[in-house]
Amino acid sequence: MKSKKTIAAWAVVGLSLVALAACGPTTSDSSSGTPGGSNSGSSSISTPSQTTRRIVVTLKTYTIPEGSTFFDGCQPSVVYQNDETGEELEVYNYTNKTRYTVTNKETKETYEAGDSLPAGTYTCEVRYSQNGYLRSSVNFTVTEATPEVAEEGKGYTTYKVSDLSKYEIQNFDGIETLGGGGMPATGDVKILVIPIQFENVKFGDDALVKSVLNEAFFGESEDTPWESLHSYYKKSSYGKLNIGGIVVDPMTYPVDDRTLDASNTSFSTTVCTWAVNQLKAAGMDMTEYDADGDGYIDGVEIVYVTSQQTPGSTGDVNTGSNDLWWNFTTNTSSGPNKASPTAHRLFWSRWDYVTNSYYATSTEGIAYNGKKVDAHTIIHETGHMMGAPDYYSYDRNEGPAGQVDMMDNNVGDHNAYTKMIYNWVAPRVIDGSSKNFTITLNSFVDTGDFLLVKPTSDPWNETPYDEYLILQYYTPTGVNEMDSTGYPEWNQPSTGGSGNVYGHGGTYEHPGLQVFHVDTRVAADFGDLDDKGAIINSSVVREYTDDPQPEATYDNGAKKYQGAAHRVHDNTPSRSTEADGSPTDIRELQAIFPSGVNSTDTNSYYSSFGVMTNLFGLDSYRETGDDLTTESYYGGSTYSNYRLRDFFPNDLAWNDGSTFDWTFSVVDQTDDTITLHFINTSLD
Repeated sequence: MKSKKTIAAWAVVGLSLVALAACGPTTSDSSSGTPGGSNSGSSSISTPSQTTRRIVVTLKTYTIPEGSTFFDGCQPSVVYQNDETGEELEVYNYTNKTRYTVTNKETKETYEAGDSLPAGTYTCEVRYSQNGYLRSSVNFTVTEATPEVAEEGKGYTTYKVSDLSKYEIQNFDGIETLGGGGMPATGDVKILVIPIQFENVKFGDDALVKSVLNEAFFGESEDTPWESLHSYYKKSSYGKLNIGGIVVDPMTYPVDDRTLDASNTSFSTTVCTWAVNQLKAAGMDMTEYDADGDGYIDGVEIVYVTSQQTPGSTGDVNTGSNDLWWNFTTNTSSGPNKASPTAHRLFWSRWDYVTNSYYATSTEGIAYNGKKVDAHTIIHETGHMMGAPDYYSYDRNEGPAGQVDMMDNNVGDHNAYTKMIYNWVAPRVIDGSSKNFTITLNSFVDTGDFLLVKPTSDPWNETPYDEYLILQYYTPTGVNEMDSTGYPEWNQPSTGGSGNVYGHGGTYEHPGLQVFHVDTRVAADFGDLDDKGAIINSSVVREYTDDPQPEATYDNGAKKYQGAAHRVHDNTPSRSTEADGSPTDIRELQAIFPSGVNSTDTNSYYSSFGVMTNLFGLDSYRETGDDLTTESYYGGSTYSNYRLRDFFPNDLAWNDGSTFDWTFSVVDQTDDTITLHFINTSLD
């Protein structure tokens, strides 16, 4: 949706001075003025016989502060005129036809329209391709302007997790990825771990199996090759989630696994219900495993041993998510029982995905047949237990979230959106109280510090369920550290043996700024009530809402109804819809790469997994880094609408139709912090 015939979104001010096309190819008329005062420009065409066509270039402002970009700051209008046909068309946003080259008049250095500019006087040459090139140039000035250092109430507003607690995802059955009744994401939570074997296949040494599973689920960091479920979530939640529980003795389900239908994934719920009933019959009190008192066991995590192959191991890449012999999270059909909590949310995992050879040489942890604990899969699935979705695409044709995330490719930390819906973190929100400022971010994995940024004309609705940017400073520390050298699951030599099919194959090797475009707006039904308080069905419409409710509300005084909020956007294209249910190109969580090239929406997206050019950062910082690094560094240091438009379905507009009015650049960087310079581009 790049070459749209639309009228300029920016109002053009001032008179426009534009030369008629020259009569010969080597001459051009021009008119000039004082930059920042009356506007200036010149126009020419490459086809001498066509003297009635031109482009008229004007700017909304001719003076912008240093650090701004030409396109976002000056906000050009480029109007194509054809006297013979009477056509007059705004073409400033025609990506493939309108080109901008910005030149500093003093230094002669050239820039692109989305680059951050130092103070100076500039000319921008505009070229429009229409049966040859039409050209025009315009002068503008970038002034020296010292940004203020942001502080509370001057650049941003800080929110607390208590401000967002009512929006924790466990409160919203319609937003939670599996529909409610999941595992709490905060506090002391005890889960039930059940090893399952079949008549024809057994674990072997039961005591050793229990020891391995206790390490995998409840061990401390220093006792494992990487992390356990408990130690990972204690770190990732900044101490807000403490997972404990019990590993019961292995239980034998009375069936030969070779007789089972691999497509019948609901068999997992049959096994789960059977196992819990067996434990109850043996006297186990399940109220101990229901911390939130909702009548459901907070989490049942089943680890099964099987004689069946891993889905996809025979070459069929389309098996997996619908295959019994895979790893997945689901719900039973059991209802709640507060006196004797039932199994509801369960995780079904292969034993050979809890132990493998990836960490076989580690000196920590228990060895089992030469293998050691690897908790990546159980950590990912427990993310679903608490209500988070997958951020990879089940359509297998794109990778919107950029892969470096626990709920994407099972590596590293959770992103700030996921942690916000778990009620572990709250943002600093760029609020428009300063128009030109610097702000320093700390390591996200270490501190939970992050920024939430929206257009100033469309303030944040103060819930996680809105459209906004997340800015978080990635560092290869904490739960990111070991995966930053590459996770063995994602190490596959490319054809010819040079390089890895999956890029770096892990979390990023060095620090850098991650930027995500989040669109988690939710929908609800709205309608009128009759005099008896009943919904008038003909009045009901489904729309986005800034006031999501966990349950339907009835206002009999106003005679209005609002349904429970539900999730509509997804990172799987075939599942993502608008509020009304129509298909959409909107993604729930979209990584933004500084190059401006959206490599996440191609079939080869996996080749950029963990590559440093996905991050924003400074060349001056990278030059002090490790000389032995095997990868290229940052893809850029500046975020602007023009530069990053390829990541947005509506080009220069956001999904809700608003226009983002901030430009920011990295201006300082250390191993633990990054400083950004924000400039507001709104001229209204």
